[in-house]
Amino acid sequence: MVIGKILGPKKITSSLILLAVLICPWLPSQEQPKDWLILHGDRFRFGVKEPAGWQGDWERASNLKSNIIFYQKGHDMTTAYGVIRVRINNKKNEDTGADLAADMEGYRKQFAAIILQDLEASHPLYPCYPKLFCLEGKFHEYVAYLNPGKDYWYMFSVAMNTRDKIATESELLAFRTVVSSLLAIDAAGSSGQPSSDFDAALRTADDNLKSKDGERYDVTFARKAAGSWLASALPRCTRGLPNADLGPFTVLVRVGSSGKPEEVLVRPLTKVAQCLKPLFASAKHPKPPGPSWWVKMDIAIR
Repeated sequence: MVIGKILGPKKITSSLILLAVLICPWLPSQEQPKDWLILHGDRFRFGVKEPAGWQGDWERASNLKSNIIFYQKGHDMTTAYGVIRVRINNKKNEDTGADLAADMEGYRKQFAAIILQDLEASHPLYPCYPKLFCLEGKFHEYVAYLNPGKDYWYMFSVAMNTRDKIATESELLAFRTVVSSLLAIDAAGSSGQPSSDFDAALRTADDNLKSKDGERYDVTFARKAAGSWLASALPRCTRGLPNADLGPFTVLVRVGSSGKPEEVLVRPLTKVAQCLKPLFASAKHPKPPGPSWWVKMDIAIR
């Protein structure tokens, strides 16, 4: 498994073709945010944010049957209590809530006095199923299961055990930071969209661009909307990839009348495109000139 921290973005320019500047490893350390980590492994690649005041550790994570763990700086690593554990697990199906329910039933059978409580944690993109498993005087296990979608063979589990004490506010904040920041990047086995659907959408986007309203919307979409969050998303999606994976690609977004994305298509289906696709699908876009409006963005990394 290989891991790399994200380097800070330089300025990028947006137009009908968005030019994304690839981040260089020689940037001064003061320009590099220290809180994002990208993990690579067998058929997976995902990002996660390192909570403020916490340390991410992938080397010792296997000791806790995890892909990465987080602990407060200065934590006594002779104990696993107070450690946030992140792990990817095989999915049987897309019903992640049922997986949590099965685990809850298993706890009930093992511990008759177990208390199962609702837990506040969420994710901006993925269905999230949080729960607190509590056995008074024994343990408090904070758990969240996340499903990144049908294009991925795995689900995320995040867990933190605070032993016989409830979690502190700082521990809960760190737990929620980890949960909300998880980002599956590679959709292993995804074959992308049928070319006929993409080509038809591309023709419509090009036709939309020929009108004055369409031209104005295209500039607004690229410069004022997507350009603002792409500056931070691109470093996460390009970090650690060889040049062969950094080729140009096209993103097509079908934007509803309220600005909500209705569909996102990308071609070719590069690793960077796979990483950015769910972000385009969850972003709030400017209201288009008409309903179900196709807009095109060509992205070249240099």
